[in-house]
Amino acid sequence: MLYLTNLTDKNIKVCKTDNKKLKLSGISSNSKSIKKGMLFAVIKGDKKNINKYVLDAFKLGARAVLCRKKDVNSLNKNIKNILVSEDIRLAVAKVASEFFPYQPKNISAITGTNGKTSIANFLYEIWKKNKINAACFGTLGIKYKNVNKKTRLTTLDPINLHRELNNLNNKKINFLVMEASSHALDQRRLDKVKIKFAVFTNLSRDHLDYHKNMKKYFISKTRLFKNLLDKKGIAVINFDNPYGEKIKIICDENNIANFTYGFKEECDWRILEINRLQKFTEVTVKNKNKNYRFRCKLIADYEIENLLAAIILANKNGLLINNILKKIGNIKQSEGRLKKIFFKNNIVSIYIDYAHTPEALKKSLKALRLLLKPSARLLLVFGCGGDRDKGKRKMMGKIAERFADKVFITDDNPRYENANHIREEISSYCKKSENIAGRKKAIDKAISKMKKDDILLIAGKGHEKGQEIKGNVFIFDDEFVAKQIFNKRFTV
Repeated sequence: MLYLTNLTDKNIKVCKTDNKKLKLSGISSNSKSIKKGMLFAVIKGDKKNINKYVLDAFKLGARAVLCRKKDVNSLNKNIKNILVSEDIRLAVAKVASEFFPYQPKNISAITGTNGKTSIANFLYEIWKKNKINAACFGTLGIKYKNVNKKTRLTTLDPINLHRELNNLNNKKINFLVMEASSHALDQRRLDKVKIKFAVFTNLSRDHLDYHKNMKKYFISKTRLFKNLLDKKGIAVINFDNPYGEKIKIICDENNIANFTYGFKEECDWRILEINRLQKFTEVTVKNKNKNYRFRCKLIADYEIENLLAAIILANKNGLLINNILKKIGNIKQSEGRLKKIFFKNNIVSIYIDYAHTPEALKKSLKALRLLLKPSARLLLVFGCGGDRDKGKRKMMGKIAERFADKVFITDDNPRYENANHIREEISSYCKKSENIAGRKKAIDKAISKMKKDDILLIAGKGHEKGQEIKGNVFIFDDEFVAKQIFNKRFTV
């Protein structure tokens, strides 16, 4: 229980109240989830909807409302207890942290266009292998101990996030790694989280339907290092990406300790050599004039960069390097990340990957080309999402044209857009492509065209189990469909 007046600060003011000692039992931004005694937070909405939601919340027992200052006049005059804020998202994060005040002691946050999920899950696996009680929040859900639950967002909303942080503390889990999406950073979802370690992976075109341009997209990422990372915290930066140099400058200007990684000679942790053998990959990295060699199951350069970031994070969180390197040999790709589907009949290879940005698609195709035998071909099935950044379509079409030998362009979450228009737009930049409506048909056609030693990449969905079409989500699993079709066509 907290008093209404205890929640005020420079950003949160009491607009009106009939009880300065009013006690509140919790907070919710969903009017349907309100319980007796709670504070209802109205983050956004038009005049008509705001009043409806507030009245619905009070019918369920809400005692007070928190809203934007400009929305006060939209509220029913009978509402007696109102808090207002100029920055409602920051206010909600602050109040959530008051109701759920405890957090794990060591929180690592990862941001970047690509690689967040892989680094988070690699670090989580390293912790588990070293018997550290840890948790992982991100695209693949919430994981700790025997818990593995799916979530709708890569980064939780602030109320649920602080509730989960408080829960981890109660369970004596002191280590957490979490993904920090650009939307979440921009929307203040991570404000009031005590972040000790932050990672920047890379930045390339994505989410411009939301951010509008690359400058604003980058600015959202910088919030993690400028505003959220503890001043005595540590930043880990991919120095191979041009934006990594800018992040390092920000950290240096703010006196934040930072370590760079990548292939460049000036990196603090530099990848010297990658030797891909039949059963494993051998990697040599250098730090402070000392070389370290380790084996892993990963094949792509970018996967190994992601693993190195996780190794550095684990080390800065207290594990000895040698103890880390001894236990990473069997770490696998995260779910849906350049995952090879294994069949009894091994005459061809099929990979599933989440790559849905131009840079991610290019890197996955380049990685698989390294595995091709001289006479074999690289086939590709992919599409682009509807109602999202349309500028990616041209770029991804050109990448497919350049790096794949045969391309099958199909549907990938068309949402409310005309799926045929999306495919045609991509196809206009990829002359070697076939335009195939229906993702299952495209996968079937691609597999039917495979010859001995060919490699097929099915890109865009990875771990996702659904296809979004006109407001509905239809069950669809790339891996399941590919196995089903392959076994039908190739198993005697």
